Amino acid sequence: MWILFNIFKRLEAYARNAHCSRAEPAGHDYTMELPDPDSYQDLNSNKSFPGSPLNEITTYLSQFNKNIESKAKNLYNDEFIRYLRTTEYNSLWYVRGAIKAEMSKSIVYIIDIEIAQDGSVSKCQCECAAGMGPFAHCKHVSTALYACACFKQHGSIKTEQTCTQRLQTFHRVKPHKGSPMKVVNLDMPGCDEVCNLPEGFDPRPEEFRNHPGYKSWFQNVCLSFKGISKTPIYQTFPPANMTGFDIDHDFLQYQGSFECLQQLNVTKISEEEARILNMKTADQAFSNLWHEERCKRIHSSVFGRICKMTERTNPEKLAESLVTKASYITNPAWTEI
Repeated sequence: MWILFNIFKRLEAYARNAHCSRAEPAGHDYTMELPDPDSYQDLNSNKSFPGSPLNEITTYLSQFNKNIESKAKNLYNDEFIRYLRTTEYNSLWYVRGAIKAEMSKSIVYIIDIEIAQDGSVSKCQCECAAGMGPFAHCKHVSTALYACACFKQHGSIKTEQTCTQRLQTFHRVKPHKGSPMKVVNLDMPGCDEVCNLPEGFDPRPEEFRNHPGYKSWFQNVCLSFKGISKTPIYQTFPPANMTGFDIDHDFLQYQGSFECLQQLNVTKISEEEARILNMKTADQAFSNLWHEERCKRIHSSVFGRICKMTERTNPEKLAESLVTKASYITNPAWTEI
């Protein structure tokens, strides 16, 4: 009897506390009515997807006091979108995509967006905790909506790059970003025997050292070379004195500077040469010959600059600007006439 009494009391206690152990049946989460998953196609430049303008997206998010935040733009620019696919069903556009989680890229959330023909956003849902439909407005949905706006504006979107899209770079030589080192600081075996030279070392033979007039002789040899050389040693020679050159060559019929101007067709030019020159410089600023001829002659614009010189004008800079090729800004439409 005592055992039956304990069992009876225990059953009463179970019945009395049944509400503590029994959970209320949870309601089902909202799920959008979506078309057949096989009907979706990847969103690319060849897809005739109308997208959604930015103002329609702003209108949708403004219902929840939100807008396209910088976080959604950063997720889009950092290629957190794995893919976006679209399909048209019952005169509505459906977008399905996979967005990587911000804190763990191994986690991917599936989002679904319903867009009307006019570009307005009707419904959204996301698999994340804050993305329950039909009016989801989490950062993953915002990122997908921003991608739709970018597709409407640019015709393409940024998605995660696959392994075949990234070219291999392990075989490329890495650039050296160190500062250049002087030759005297190089650690080269056997260089001490060559570099430890006595002070005043001269590699020339004894009979050619400190030869009188060697500097003038060397300069005359370089300047008498037939042609124009770009050897750096020429930069150490000062320019010639043209006045002294004309005085030293007074036995010539014309001064050297006058003959130079004649050869350049500055002081004398025939009608035939002027006609040919006019044809070759018809492109004006697009012709190198046109720039060369402008440096030889004083034009009306240049003449005006010379006449308007004041005490504040630097004559050296003015003369340099007259003989230096200048870039002219032209209208591209002029070349089409």
